Amino acid sequence: MLSVFLSLVVIAALGASLHRFLDVDSIRRQCSLLVLNVLLPALNIEVIYRSAIDRVLWQVPVVMLIGVSVCAGASIAIFSTFRISRPLRNALILGSTFGNVTYLGLPLLRGLYPDHLVEVTRIAILCEITVTSADLVTGNLLAVFSREGTHASFRSILLQIAKFPLLWSAAFAALIRILGIPLPQFALNALHLLGESAPGLMLLVLGMAIKGTALRKSIAELPGWWPLLIIKLGLSPIVVGLAGTWMGLATLTLHSTTIEASVPPQLFALIVADRFDFDTEGLAAAIAFALIASMATLPAVKFLLSG
Repeated sequence: MLSVFLSLVVIAALGASLHRFLDVDSIRRQCSLLVLNVLLPALNIEVIYRSAIDRVLWQVPVVMLIGVSVCAGASIAIFSTFRISRPLRNALILGSTFGNVTYLGLPLLRGLYPDHLVEVTRIAILCEITVTSADLVTGNLLAVFSREGTHASFRSILLQIAKFPLLWSAAFAALIRILGIPLPQFALNALHLLGESAPGLMLLVLGMAIKGTALRKSIAELPGWWPLLIIKLGLSPIVVGLAGTWMGLATLTLHSTTIEASVPPQLFALIVADRFDFDTEGLAAAIAFALIASMATLPAVKFLLSG
């Protein structure tokens, strides 16, 4: 287990070190677009095409939504008592609620469960579809109820979710699977090669998001956002683990989903926060600190699950 975490840390640290040599912000944005629009959909199609159509397809989203709902409610209640600006409060609510289930969660699960790559990859993809869709909806709701910044109509939000590459690639793979349409071997090989390149690149991109200035800022402003750490790294896995146990998830699915609930805040939350004029600078600082802190909490969660 330790070797898996160390390998992930090394790749992320390599990405962080690139700040010295490259225009990392531009490269990170381009790499993220490549991962989101090409590599992950390819991985998605291959995994769903090779997977069974079973109850996991609805169980994982339901369990994740339970965790998201509890964390959102807790963060709203707690941060409402803090003397911080509404844009920062809304941003921290997003950070406390939605985890980095793909850029960190996917490589982590594939490293921890190498004998179950198809199964854990499918779980990570289901978590990503659920979390990212809910992130967009929650951002819009926060903007509407706080009456600050811009907000979009729910029709436009739903249209944006429908265009989400993981969603339509999952629908395409499920359709050809249900219809019994065979994919030629060369197409499966191409999907496999593209998909296998995704986890390493995602970890590099994750590392590129770590900046020394953001870490220093997060430490200086810790009194204004510390509940995010408790909610996202502590409450979230507890709620999802209990919900998964209550729903009778299989052991592998339960452990994988709980680990996904344990990851630090989602980088996509920054995009949502920026869209609705929330405080992206404050959120970025909190995400950077939470990412480092998760290097200690994630192994602890895995240890407790193994026990």
